[in-house]
Amino acid sequence: MLPRVSVPEVILEVMSWLPGFVNAFTSVSGGRTRLADLHVTVAACLSAHAMNIGFDPIVKKGVAALERDRISHVDQNYMGSETYQAANPFLVDGQAGIDLAQRWGGGLVAGIDGMRFVVPVPSIYARPNRKYFGPDRGVTWLNMLSDQAIGLAAEGHLRCPTRLATHDRRRVQPGPETAPRRDHRDTGSYSDLVFGLTHLLGKEYRPELADLPDQRTWRFDRDANYDSGLYGVLPTE
Repeated sequence: MLPRVSVPEVILEVMSWLPGFVNAFTSVSGGRTRLADLHVTVAACLSAHAMNIGFDPIVKKGVAALERDRISHVDQNYMGSETYQAANPFLVDGQAGIDLAQRWGGGLVAGIDGMRFVVPVPSIYARPNRKYFGPDRGVTWLNMLSDQAIGLAAEGHLRCPTRLATHDRRRVQPGPETAPRRDHRDTGSYSDLVFGLTHLLGKEYRPELADLPDQRTWRFDRDANYDSGLYGVLPTE
């Protein structure tokens, strides 16, 4: 029953709700932009990146904001990791204000995991790792989702480390009101060092430990109540 809409139209509508999101895409030179309809070009670039379709399907001759030269210029000068990092919190905080998202959770719980991909073409980012790729080379994509069903961050081109837990400290941070305080990961992220580092950073670390009879765990606070059913609800100090 959902209406049929194009991806760029959805992005443009979200931009109208969250003006800070599109304003975060600033020029690498740091100067004030003089481009008309910059938000249209940004939406086109985001669509091309999200669907991995390149610029050909979104180029439209006769429309200044969608000419190939204009799209290429904005992609090179406005769509960097710094601007993505500045824009992401507006989406996270905007999602947190939706009633349905609030019913899913409080935004304080994050799930983190890595996905491994074999890279069949030459790449400076791919590395050998026989555990995951056999004789081939590949990369790891680390993704973080909140209990409000929104992506908090993603980091690609990791060189396939055995432990990915330390990389989530470099993730894109949402606003202070919606920053997760409880991290869930699989056993592959577990180590005593990670437990200690996460605690020092003021977050709860809850890996899904396998083979529990062979594991020993300790509580920092013997009187603490770690109720696994209270997703998104943490006791206040």
